Amino acid sequence: SALCKLAFLAAAYFTLVGHIIAPAQEFIKKSETISKQMSHPTIVVKAQLRSGEEVKVDDYRQCYWWLRDNTPKDARVMAWWDYGYQITAIANRTTIADGNTWNHE
Repeated sequence: SALCKLAFLAAAYFTLVGHIIAPAQEFIKKSETISKQMSHPTIVVKAQLRSGEEVKVDDYRQCYWWLRDNTPKDARVMAWWDYGYQITAIANRTTIADGNTWNHE
């Protein structure tokens, strides 16, 4: 009967929503949260000394500026690959390895 079909479709819908769509929505939400956290790399961080004083740790940025200011413009920098993009962007120097397979000019 039509009522049985409607009841079956309603049960199927709620089963689908409860077991597939809701977990998928939770997965999407968690994935978006993690991606936002991971997509904002920080090279300047705030730290706290034992005295409680807050300080700025700026070593990476200072290093990249040193590379930019103290190496020839056509210098090639060899560093651990995950620093490659930052060296290219901040120090404006070509890296030998940056995690990309297209390191040639």
